[in-house]
Amino acid sequence: MKLMPIGVVVVVLAIFGLVWLNIDISQKQQQQNTAVMSKHVVELSDSNPTFDHWGKNFPQYLDMYLTVEKDTPRYTEFGGNYAYSKLIRYPQLTLLWAGYPFSIDANEERGHFWIQVDQMDTARNNKDFLNAHGFAKFGGQPTACMNCHSGWSPYLYKVVSKGDWVAFNSAKYWTMIKQVPAVEGIEPNSEQHSGPHGGKRMGVTCADCHNPSDMGLRLTRQAAINALVQRGYKPSAEYGIDAPVAEMRTLVCSQCHVEYYFRPTGTKVKTIGESIANDPTKKWWDGTQKTYDEFDSWRDGNEPTEIEVAGIELVFPWTEWKKGQPFRIEMFDDYYDKVRDIFPSDWVHKETKAPMLKIQHPESELFSGGVHAANGVACADCHMPYIRKGAFKMTQHNVTSPLQDINAACKACHARQSEEFLKQQIFDIQKSIAFDLRNAEYAIVSLITDIKTLRGKLGELPAYQTDGKADDAKVSKALTNVLELHRKSSVRADFVGAENSTGFHNPREASRMLLQAVRMAKEGQAELLAIAAAHGIHDFKISQLGFEDMQKLNPGEIVYKKDMDGHKAGERYYPHKEINSAPPSQLLELDKNNAPYNYEVIDSTKPIGAKPISSK
Repeated sequence: MKLMPIGVVVVVLAIFGLVWLNIDISQKQQQQNTAVMSKHVVELSDSNPTFDHWGKNFPQYLDMYLTVEKDTPRYTEFGGNYAYSKLIRYPQLTLLWAGYPFSIDANEERGHFWIQVDQMDTARNNKDFLNAHGFAKFGGQPTACMNCHSGWSPYLYKVVSKGDWVAFNSAKYWTMIKQVPAVEGIEPNSEQHSGPHGGKRMGVTCADCHNPSDMGLRLTRQAAINALVQRGYKPSAEYGIDAPVAEMRTLVCSQCHVEYYFRPTGTKVKTIGESIANDPTKKWWDGTQKTYDEFDSWRDGNEPTEIEVAGIELVFPWTEWKKGQPFRIEMFDDYYDKVRDIFPSDWVHKETKAPMLKIQHPESELFSGGVHAANGVACADCHMPYIRKGAFKMTQHNVTSPLQDINAACKACHARQSEEFLKQQIFDIQKSIAFDLRNAEYAIVSLITDIKTLRGKLGELPAYQTDGKADDAKVSKALTNVLELHRKSSVRADFVGAENSTGFHNPREASRMLLQAVRMAKEGQAELLAIAAAHGIHDFKISQLGFEDMQKLNPGEIVYKKDMDGHKAGERYYPHKEINSAPPSQLLELDKNNAPYNYEVIDSTKPIGAKPISSK
């Protein structure tokens, strides 16, 4: 009997060795297949990063990548590439993000091919539209936003901004996009030049992740390189950083699937501007002088100029997250607290006046502490699994949800488990985290509602007035601890909501964050009660809001509120019906029954996997 533990260890080591050998052989075989399948039709370089150009040498990979362009969009329980409105599905977001542009436009993502199209089309990139919808201080998106959305970003950074990182980030988005060159015989400023195939609306490309000289994996985004070097990686002139292929299969995704912010440099920088700023006939919707043209081509005599602006740079808040460590949400707390003197917030909440942080797609951070990362699984293993094309074994380049092909994405490791079993396991994990997330969001909305109420009551007291009117600064000082609880609880809920796996990448850490979020929101409400009592406000009560209360916040599809740019008030903003529409009814039913948990409905619901929108 004493030999039993030794035997178990031997078996485990043998299985691990076989899995490692299989992965190693697969990677080497795929590299060999890539070499065999490639055609030396054109020279590859960073001067032409378009996927149509590179695809001439790798036609089968290009065909896979372009599948999403014409395929019917598919949705999963908590994701997919059907661009319905997240604000209609989760109306609580309109209040959680109140005062920030995401509160009026946030759709489900469509994937890498569409990423630049969607960035340029979003209402969040339309200064006039946002100004007309109550965002008068909005100055327009900077080029820093373009880093992850356009395969032209490295070229524009090196050629147009001459390698000046701050100058590149600090230019206006619409100004920089006008500098995308016309290649492959495309006519400048033509429909093709403005399109997604090599033009200004081109999204992610082969060149973003592959070195043109040997097709080896590389990092091309400077913010990612900077952050990884700070964490302990060595820089590489050829590949961005020096890391083994197994790590690079995750790190190339970490160029964009991360939390980030725009760090003010505290200095002025000279960057590209537009002569339209000197044309008194060009006005914004509110009558103020235009400083750039919200169009992707130079027109009406508008020309590039040089201007001086306050410098910003795209930064990943990773200095507290050391190499080899799993990420913890407290690392963000520590980082953002340390830089608060130069970066106090992304925005100030419209209702509570709390200095807020908006978390963006932090898949890399959450994944780092999960069971898959601990076992050496890379992003590409699940999202770009090996598939068969005739006699060749290739990585799937139509980067999408693993639910679209569980056999390829999961069963390489989970061979003994059926597809239905695996689908159910994913659904069970995600609906559990969704339960936690909805409860956290409802608790924070309740806190926001109560802060707003007590702010109003405190503002009626002479001690919190100036010249007979409520003084926001005085009220905020009295609520300092509560506003901090609002900020940090929101960070945690927003982290899991913005991280696109609904916790699957690391359910234990996601659940831990959300439990913290609920606790912080409840602590905030308790402190509000104490403050009210101390001021003799006895009619103040705390809220306990739920699903039905959230539905009252449903904004509907985005429409113009004012006549502008040839559009009439009430007209739908997005011309394509499938974008910004209501989500499928079964998803709303799922959310209704998930929190509070209606086990009679939820436990009898079968996972849908990846379902095309045309299916009933």
